[in-house]
Amino acid sequence: MLQPYEFVVHKVLPTIRARLARVLLQEYRMKQVEVADRLGVTQATVSHYNTHARGEDDGVFSLFPEIDGFVVDLAQDIAGGLSRPAQVGRMNTICWQIMDTDRFCNYHREIADLDNCNVCYEAVAQ
Repeated sequence: MLQPYEFVVHKVLPTIRARLARVLLQEYRMKQVEVADRLGVTQATVSHYNTHARGEDDGVFSLFPEIDGFVVDLAQDIAGGLSRPAQVGRMNTICWQIMDTDRFCNYHREIADLDNCNVCYEAVAQ
């Protein structure tokens, strides 16, 4: 059974990272090596993100359009020197915000085949 956090790890985070890498490459004219260093990934990973060989999931973007605004803001801050620990905090925040939506819960129910599931909301209520 697919857990909610697995969806975040396998779909949401790679989508955010891929979009973030491309914004830094295209809008801020950073080199792949610099983007890799700033994001804490390899240059090869940045190359894959840039060529769309890995990362982005259009379904995630359409389901969570707020990711685009988040990426634009985060890219600006990273270009301005935002530390990696601060990036981690920002990424956690957007993931929690996404997971705290009905859209996320409904999508998880669908892909995990969990009729009448409200586990996420029960966990929050405890």
